[in-house]
Amino acid sequence: MRVFGPIVRVLGFPILRRLLVILLGVEAIFLAESFTTLMEEALRLEGSAADVSVLLVFKMPEILDLALAIGFLIAVYFVVSDARNRGELVILASTGVAWRRVVGVVLIIGLLGGAVSLAISGVLSPLARYAGRIKMAELRSEHIVAKIEATTPVSSVQTIKTVTFVATPPEDGLDRRGQLFVFQPDVDGRWRTIQARDWTVTGPGPEAERKIELNNLAAYEGDYPDMPAAQKDVSRFEVAAADFTFRMADITQPPVRERTKAERILNISPDETPRIAKLATRALMVPMAAMLALAALVAGGAGVGRYIALPVATLLLMTGDILARLVITGVAESWPPVLVIVAAFALYLGPPLAYLRLKGEALMIPSGRRS
Repeated sequence: MRVFGPIVRVLGFPILRRLLVILLGVEAIFLAESFTTLMEEALRLEGSAADVSVLLVFKMPEILDLALAIGFLIAVYFVVSDARNRGELVILASTGVAWRRVVGVVLIIGLLGGAVSLAISGVLSPLARYAGRIKMAELRSEHIVAKIEATTPVSSVQTIKTVTFVATPPEDGLDRRGQLFVFQPDVDGRWRTIQARDWTVTGPGPEAERKIELNNLAAYEGDYPDMPAAQKDVSRFEVAAADFTFRMADITQPPVRERTKAERILNISPDETPRIAKLATRALMVPMAAMLALAALVAGGAGVGRYIALPVATLLLMTGDILARLVITGVAESWPPVLVIVAAFALYLGPPLAYLRLKGEALMIPSGRRS
């Protein structure tokens, strides 16, 4: 480790700091884009700012995973370029640090970043997707109960199991809530309407049941006009208390607690081979990006090429990932796992490492001093 100490100080820590700044910027941009949509949905469901914050946090792992490879490419390119132009790599070379050690340190950092990418896409992202979906379903359920229970300037209407509840606004500012009207369309073939001033919603209970408890209520019953021998009179009676029991599943579709394929944590098993191959290839983009950044510095030289080296490296990163992923996912189920891993490393890291093996000595020389 003492051999790599100077390289870590000159390149390792600055790369990580630059990478952190880039990732924070990307997260801020994408979260700002998602904020409007989530805020509109939360306002519609009467959610709070805390609910929006939680939903935004659940989106962070997916954004981080998508930005990690490009972040490494940019961070490595500019940090190594700055150290190179300041002559720090020449000083390292004069102390006996070979260019291969510089490439090795950057490769190790890239492989660690790939491990982080695999952990995010295999564990954190599935957990966040599941938690975000359940959180949104809970907001919908809470919104439905709040519509019945909360005091509002307009009447709120909710139907539960064919029974319609209408909560009116308070008649003055003293009442916590107004009256509750309940309409039951079929009580032994007759209709019934209930009026209650004192009512509340309780629960949820042990089995997720809730109750609408009514006190000092008046009920009205009658026959429908088109029924034979319909009575003209409407029956009225008073009741001390009554209640209606319901569950949220009676009102809205309950959230599916079973995880979807995208919400399952990565499981190392033969059945998961295609998914493992997909996530592993995404993770290998990170060290590939680090190596392409070094290759771009070497290939760019001191002329016009240095201005197009980074865009070309980005294009090669995307194109190489698409082609390599097609190959790896195509053979993942038919080849032995060890052979698939070797092929993946060869396809992703082989080309840039081969180029650096041929031209890597130029990495230590400031671009302005190259002939």
